[in-house]
Amino acid sequence: MESLDTEVRARKTLGTVEYVESSGFTQGILPTKKDVVQNMLYLLQPKRAGQAQRSKEDAAQLLAEHLQEHWLVCNLHTIATQNIKKLILKMYEEFTRLYQTRKQRQNQAFSERADKFNESSEKLFDVFCTDTQMRNKLEEYSGIKMTSIEWKFLEDQRSERKMYYEDFTDKQELKMMDRRQKIQCLEHFRKLAREEKEGNKAKEMKYKSDEQSDEGTSVDESYPAEEENGGAPAFSLRGRRKRLCTTTPASTAMPLECQHIRMSIRRVRPGFYETVEKVKNC
Repeated sequence: MESLDTEVRARKTLGTVEYVESSGFTQGILPTKKDVVQNMLYLLQPKRAGQAQRSKEDAAQLLAEHLQEHWLVCNLHTIATQNIKKLILKMYEEFTRLYQTRKQRQNQAFSERADKFNESSEKLFDVFCTDTQMRNKLEEYSGIKMTSIEWKFLEDQRSERKMYYEDFTDKQELKMMDRRQKIQCLEHFRKLAREEKEGNKAKEMKYKSDEQSDEGTSVDESYPAEEENGGAPAFSLRGRRKRLCTTTPASTAMPLECQHIRMSIRRVRPGFYETVEKVKNC
């Protein structure tokens, strides 16, 4: 491919800011929103796309993968490739809509929107993975851990953008295939971490549901009131009370004159104690 310096580059002006097609990102720093727009302009140019013009979806997919590789070289984990692609398409659609606005409709409201877009274009196109649990899992699976220096570098790129990632050039010497395979592995790890997170959430919801159902059930409702054979179960409080109140069956061990006495846990009939004394003296 011929160098862009020897060809006429595609240029689009929005307000007072000019966007010029670009075939890559500046080494050692993280790309801005303007960098992403300019790379989309490059990927969508028929001369760059080959015989068949590339669609926005395909261009955004290629750019998302390139962005992810760029952040990975800086030792920074990103959101999933498909989510990066959605952000790229959303921002580029906004740029295209503003750029294609007819001059007759470029009123004060349009100027404000264009100025706001141009102002934000100088800021970082932030695709950092802010989900701590997901990021920890990615670091565990991949072995890539962020150091304090890289946290400072990320914060600088979000604000003043004065720092430069010194190891970028050395790490870029990795083969493209190796980097691509590493990205695919990270996407696989991301899927595993997401499934584990959803599984833990489902277990927690089930545990809470079981707790709530237990709180709304009394002791007598938790167990059957009667056994299958008609008797009270041994573990039921009501069954225990029922056994205590049940009349003692007649037997040869009990004198006939005592069999009419109904024993109760609350009170006894008159003459009970006298009868007991008689039984003891028999």
